[in-house]
Amino acid sequence: MSVTALLPREHGAWGILLQPFFVAALLAGAWHWQLVPALLAVLLVFACREPLLILARQRWTWRTFHPETDTARRFLAVELALLALAALALLTRVAFPLLALMGLAAAGLTALAIYMTLRNRQRSAALQITSALALSASALLPAALTGNLPLPAWVWPVWILHAFHATTGIFVVHARIDRIQAARRNEATPPAGAARAAVAFSILAGLVLLTAGHPYYSIPLLFSAAYHARELRSLAQPATLKEPFKAVGLRNLILSISFSVLLVVLLWPVL
Repeated sequence: MSVTALLPREHGAWGILLQPFFVAALLAGAWHWQLVPALLAVLLVFACREPLLILARQRWTWRTFHPETDTARRFLAVELALLALAALALLTRVAFPLLALMGLAAAGLTALAIYMTLRNRQRSAALQITSALALSASALLPAALTGNLPLPAWVWPVWILHAFHATTGIFVVHARIDRIQAARRNEATPPAGAARAAVAFSILAGLVLLTAGHPYYSIPLLFSAAYHARELRSLAQPATLKEPFKAVGLRNLILSISFSVLLVVLLWPVL
């Protein structure tokens, strides 16, 4: 079994995880050696999910032994050892209670994701929103490297705005998949209610932030909402549903990077 097979397969999730981290690192000015173990910790917590899922399936789902179980067990042992070393390095700068709280939250959310996957409910709206919040919380660790408590006020909107953007993108992609599958089965077009609600919520939140005098937060969010609204409208065209997913994924990656860059450019002067 290859190493890549033991890494999470959700390609978009890597961007959801890493972009808030680097945005927060830029805004916090956290360019010192502890950023390396911080990045390693974020990556390892996410990477642990796949071997844990294999072990959980072996324990509760599979009726016979699967050879990949031993590989997953060894892979997980290495990951946990590296994670412990990263945590020790971070304790030179991050308060133990804060690091412990982050670790407990990550462990709980990983357990939830595995449980929902075992129940074949990984497309649950509640889980999608929770996953976006959990992955985007990577922004908190670079902010914690400032050594200040409470954490800088800007990190909370940076976290939540990335989660809003990610959640909307996830629901729009699911709407695309649902429509492709419906078209193949000659069924009625699904309503895409979750995606429309996510876009509407992003627009509303963006307008509220703009009215409250926070354009550096509202403009990126409205930019994201406008793009996703356009994507939803385009799904009514049969030609759009034939577009390769690789092209869709690349376009969404460019959008996400643009969203993060726009947030940094607008927020940096007011910090």
